[in-house]
Amino acid sequence: MESIKDLLQQIKQGAEEKADETTTPQSTLFDTKKLATNPNKLFDNKHKYISTEYQMYGLRLAGKLDDKKRATMYIKWAKEKPRAILEMAYSFCIDYPSARDKSKIFMWKVKELEDERKNKPKE
Repeated sequence: MESIKDLLQQIKQGAEEKADETTTPQSTLFDTKKLATNPNKLFDNKHKYISTEYQMYGLRLAGKLDDKKRATMYIKWAKEKPRAILEMAYSFCIDYPSARDKSKIFMWKVKELEDERKNKPKE
């Protein structure tokens, strides 16, 4: 059995540790740099000023297709091209699990869908 003095000492140490924890800044408590979903890890610091939805969508496409080199192209496409075409092309290219470069399949399918849309007779 421990003496009362030892128990009181342990309680004091525990209280001091808790006091130290409460004085730590919040940035150390919630360090977002360690998260896997940190945008800086996904897209580097290159794209830290995202203000619109289409920018985020373009960057998300670039990340999913492992083509960060052409991220600005995906942002432009997200702004100018119909979202339905981009979604259909993305769903088409993820069906190729063994593809070496999914971004090329995606670009090809976008072109196919746009040509199909242009050649479709108007009713």
